[in-house]
Amino acid sequence: YHIDERMMIEGYIQTKEGERKPFFAFNDVVIMRPAISKMTKIHASLDGEWFNTYRGDGLIIATPTGSTAYNLAAGGPIMYPLTQAFIMSPISAHSLTQRPLVVPADFTIELKSPDEKVIAMIDGQDDYEMYAGDVLLLKGATQGAKLLHRKERNYFSVLREKLSWGDTN
Repeated sequence: YHIDERMMIEGYIQTKEGERKPFFAFNDVVIMRPAISKMTKIHASLDGEWFNTYRGDGLIIATPTGSTAYNLAAGGPIMYPLTQAFIMSPISAHSLTQRPLVVPADFTIELKSPDEKVIAMIDGQDDYEMYAGDVLLLKGATQGAKLLHRKERNYFSVLREKLSWGDTN
């Protein structure tokens, strides 16, 4: 057997009232609109510097392990699981120029929305309502998740099988 240490996301929501809601994510954090009726705006900063305003259904921040989950379905790249980076993938972006971006895990990602309400979903399990003035801060966790694998396991063989890639004939 061998042990892989997979990157995790450490984050918190800072409300405009000063409350801090901390969490950890193994796969992804998704910030999205609460209702189907309208597009949302998400202002993104990287290491304290404004980067982009995403317009669409939302934004996925995925770990390399989470890259084969919702991120992949949204058109994001697959990342080798031991890579130390985030993937920022827009969901149904309003502009064709909005594309997934890979950023180093030591960056701090800050997300906020001027919308009345958005939802922050952690690993598809826990959701938090965010309001105008609230901030979502994300960074690579100092401690990863340890996964035990058989020595003969090959990541690319597993990936090829799960995604039905390639034909040996």
